[in-house]
Amino acid sequence: MVIVKRKELSLAERLYLPEIARALSMTLRAIFKPKITRQYPEDPLPRTPVMRGQPRLVMLEDGKSLACVSCGLCEIACPAYAITIDGHETERFIEREPVRFEIDMLRCILCGFCEEACPKDAIFMSDEVELADFTRKALVYGIDQLKRPRAALEKRIDYFYKANDRWRKRSSTS
Repeated sequence: MVIVKRKELSLAERLYLPEIARALSMTLRAIFKPKITRQYPEDPLPRTPVMRGQPRLVMLEDGKSLACVSCGLCEIACPAYAITIDGHETERFIEREPVRFEIDMLRCILCGFCEEACPKDAIFMSDEVELADFTRKALVYGIDQLKRPRAALEKRIDYFYKANDRWRKRSSTS
């Protein structure tokens, strides 16, 4: 049998006065610290090229067609299975193009794997982060909702190339 001797508590410890005083001092210190709450709709989140927002498809310079050749690599690379692509043959210099390109934004985890997998640089993460709607169906984006001109994604594209060039330079020197 083990006998445990308990420490005798003083009167102040039995009344919890030191703990109450310590808790009050912490509360008073917290009251006078600067606030870090962001008033969201009025004060939007800062947008940087590093930020990964929703994926978007890049349009070619002609403003009508997409850079996507519906190879399906982004669909395969997506860990959440959020991308669906159906392609068809064309007569243009791009031999294939998507008939259906959908991204289920309820499944998308904004990982950026689709942007890394694309051999034609047709999909990039945008700086658009607001995602709200009234129905689930409205959050399955089709080609028309995903198209963006290259100029709208230029900051992210420049950052993406700069980051990849850095890794290519390191691997070629070692």
